[in-house]
Amino acid sequence: MKILLVEDDFKLGQATKRLFEYEHCAVDWAQDGAEALKLLESSLECAYDVIVLDWMLPEINGLSLCRLMRNKYGYQGGIIFVTAKGEVDDCVQALDTGADDFVVKPFQIKELLARINAVCRRKSKPFVDTVYSHNGVSINRDLCTVACGGAELRLRKKEFSLFEILFVNLNTILPRAALFEKVWFDKPETNMESLDSHIYMLRKSLRIFPKIRITLIKNIGYRMEIDP
Repeated sequence: MKILLVEDDFKLGQATKRLFEYEHCAVDWAQDGAEALKLLESSLECAYDVIVLDWMLPEINGLSLCRLMRNKYGYQGGIIFVTAKGEVDDCVQALDTGADDFVVKPFQIKELLARINAVCRRKSKPFVDTVYSHNGVSINRDLCTVACGGAELRLRKKEFSLFEILFVNLNTILPRAALFEKVWFDKPETNMESLDSHIYMLRKSLRIFPKIRITLIKNIGYRMEIDP
């Protein structure tokens, strides 16, 4: 895995880089936004799998840097903000800017690595195989079915698409706008309220599977969780 670490705190950056390398990751470390853009530009032929990005940076702040990476440089890999800012509004702002995840300092390196791996899985495999199983739950994309504990449920197309995205990104908060864009890409004129009404109907259908939960994260989006 190839990582671009953007962190201006020397001690933290040095320690994080060493820990990533200990986990057999290839790491480039930039200490300001301008240096990060130079490294990104020079690596486009062998792009970074994920960029770990601090919010408060000299030269160019993290939000501006994220926008440039997405819009000007066309970077399609994962971007994870690592910052001392921990308010919900900060998280929303980061996700709206183009980030895939948000980690608050101080953090455990195991948690950060798990989030990096989750983002990389989503980016490298946006769609699942015809049959995909995890945590005792299976889905069949051709039949639009969900199976768990010997029971099987057939869903309508949009509800299944929502279930599939949340299931593949298990335990990850997905912004409402991202869910809407993925499911209603063929109907841009559809109102965002359709997402919430479909989630409501999906939850009702899933009552036969008590171990599966879809949780509303206020002002952000939804997350699926599955009990052991």
